[in-house]
Amino acid sequence: MKKSFLLLFVIASQLSIAQTKNELVFKIQYNPETKYDQTMDQTSHLEMTYSGDPEIIQMLKDKGIQNPTITDNNSIIESVCKTGKLKDKTYYPLTIEFLKTTSSNNKIAIPNGTIIYGKGTIGNMPTLDSIVSADLSDELKKTTLETVQSTFSQLNFPERKVKVGDVFTVDSPLSIPIANAQLDMTITTTYKLLSIKNNVGDFDISQVYTMKANTGKFPITATGTGKGKLEYDVIHNFNLKYQIDMEMSANLKIEKVELSIVTKSGITQTARISKN
Repeated sequence: MKKSFLLLFVIASQLSIAQTKNELVFKIQYNPETKYDQTMDQTSHLEMTYSGDPEIIQMLKDKGIQNPTITDNNSIIESVCKTGKLKDKTYYPLTIEFLKTTSSNNKIAIPNGTIIYGKGTIGNMPTLDSIVSADLSDELKKTTLETVQSTFSQLNFPERKVKVGDVFTVDSPLSIPIANAQLDMTITTTYKLLSIKNNVGDFDISQVYTMKANTGKFPITATGTGKGKLEYDVIHNFNLKYQIDMEMSANLKIEKVELSIVTKSGITQTARISKN
């Protein structure tokens, strides 16, 4: 009888492990007392083509503006996020330090040594409250803080159990200021869990970008798609690797001139997670 019970226990345990390997809880979150060394490698290809009134097109040419104007860039940003001990069982302090940025056009959006401060709560994305940088103006500090906070908001969606083969979709809003206008975008991301190995979930991801702009009398239309891969750390509830290739097109008409914009970009984000 004891041997039979032991056999049933072993079988049940193995079945439980097998089920665990075919299902995970998907929820991106930061945890207390953890260090996240992150690298973001981004490439971009931008083409802007002007059409319309010949006199205006010639004027642009006389000013040295190429038609089409083509710009390529590659940048790599290395940063480290550190979280502290949980306080009052509710929140923990957090810092994000930008260690090194390299760019093919020598333009560095966030200077090395910039530190962002904030706090997090269990199960939610961090809230950022201040930024320290010797090389950023107050206006750029505010913009940088808002941009990083917006990036966190893209990851803040409900926890869900996902089995191998499951497909689910998440909508994320995003607002992008352009000159005196604002481009409102909805990113629809579709995830498909392909496998779970060594506590890492392998996902296929695809995206559709739906955009509209509040520009007053100058209308903008824009569309886009993306496709990539995601490696998800089941233990730490965090992305180990996120890779996406995107293509977007937009048209802006200003009086007698129409501007056509096509962008092709790629982002690869990796993270190393350890105890802080």
